[in-house]
Amino acid sequence: MGSDDFEDEAGIFTWCLDTGKLYGDSTIAAIFSLEPDRTVTGLPVSTYADRIHAEDRSLVAALVSTAVRDGKPYRAAYRVLDAEGVPKWVVAFGRCFRDLTGNPKYYSGAIHPADDFLDDA
Repeated sequence: MGSDDFEDEAGIFTWCLDTGKLYGDSTIAAIFSLEPDRTVTGLPVSTYADRIHAEDRSLVAALVSTAVRDGKPYRAAYRVLDAEGVPKWVVAFGRCFRDLTGNPKYYSGAIHPADDFLDDA
């Protein structure tokens, strides 16, 4: 596979709310069909959002916005489109971190491939 990450493990990400860039490891790159050398140096969060299935995008955006606003953990299952446009299920977990004045600063979490898990359910 050529990376230190595995397809069946969660990918780790951090979104810098000040810059709008989301940084992800090579598993995040694989999940979103992006180049790992680009995800580790940060891409606009819209690059990732564009890979979320159109039917799931508004729900994911609303859940993340609520988590940033309220500071509560976020968890959701949704579909991400691979490079060929085939949807793959993922489960995402995240939480917003604030600076000393209470302003949202970073949003970090993990995304786990979930096709096998959801197929068994």
